[in-house]
Amino acid sequence: MPSPPKSTSFLKLLSSSSKELISEKFYDAMNNDSLDLSKYDHECNNIRLSTKKNEVKTLCKKVLKYLEESEEWEENKSGYDDCILLNYWLYYKLSEYFVDNKDYINFAYASIENIWSNLVKYGYKTSYYKKCKPLYLNILIHDDWKKGKEFYDYCINYNTIVPLCKSFDETCMEHYEYIEKKSSLYEYFGQICDSRENNCPYFYENCKAYNPKPILHTLKCHDTIVSQRAASEMAAKADAIQHPTQQVLGSGSHASDTASTPETSNIGTKFGHSVLGVAPVLLSATALYRYTPVGSWIRKLGGTNPDSMRDMEEFSSYTQESGDMFSDNATNYISYQSL
Repeated sequence: MPSPPKSTSFLKLLSSSSKELISEKFYDAMNNDSLDLSKYDHECNNIRLSTKKNEVKTLCKKVLKYLEESEEWEENKSGYDDCILLNYWLYYKLSEYFVDNKDYINFAYASIENIWSNLVKYGYKTSYYKKCKPLYLNILIHDDWKKGKEFYDYCINYNTIVPLCKSFDETCMEHYEYIEKKSSLYEYFGQICDSRENNCPYFYENCKAYNPKPILHTLKCHDTIVSQRAASEMAAKADAIQHPTQQVLGSGSHASDTASTPETSNIGTKFGHSVLGVAPVLLSATALYRYTPVGSWIRKLGGTNPDSMRDMEEFSSYTQESGDMFSDNATNYISYQSL
């Protein structure tokens, strides 16, 4: 008989995580499936969904376990806010379960939010009172919430990795690209927040100073990586000069094929039958007969067969009218179950 799950504290899971970055440690602890969550059955088992019900109930229980063990929440007290991480974690997990279907995600989130908000708002259970609250309207309502999550993850990871990257080559080489890629997020949210749009993350000001662009050149491995990339680019250019691509070579063969001779016409016909199908070949033959000197050349060489030419003309007319019969315009439908 398997042993029951251990009642491990979230703080212990967080400290024992093998992940390096703070955000990864948090998500790793929340994703742990070896927890005893039976204590929270009463609150979460009333969730009613027609699909992924058990998975959503488990998420609900994990949220309550975290809330019970966490400290009283003070909004914007520092750059690190585990309440933001908790909300992003929950919404991200729901997006995985419901494959980015916004309506399903929001309905499932609301099912948990209803339980969650009542526990932290009212004092009938002191272990939840004034703890982290749902932040849907603050950070999750916008379509770019995934960018917001990535932005905040980097923001709280900054003080873990950037100082090390300024001192140690090995650490710098591991995280340089991670830091560099966040530049596009700062450009994205910088434009939004400077124009005072309503989807500017409310934590933007706390993270503004961590823009990678002015920081990259201060990292220990910056010069090394720039040199390596320059060398790789030069090697790629040299290789391209020494080994012309097949596309360039192929273009010459296409040019030679444009000259119509008896030999090339015969080869083209055989190739058309074997690869392109019968219809394109007959269309090509009709065009040659009607509109090029090759038609008169064929008549002089082999004689004219009015019936066969008429058949060819009729086929040409038919294929022009039904030219879309080979097009790939299939429509895809995605069916969703109702909640």
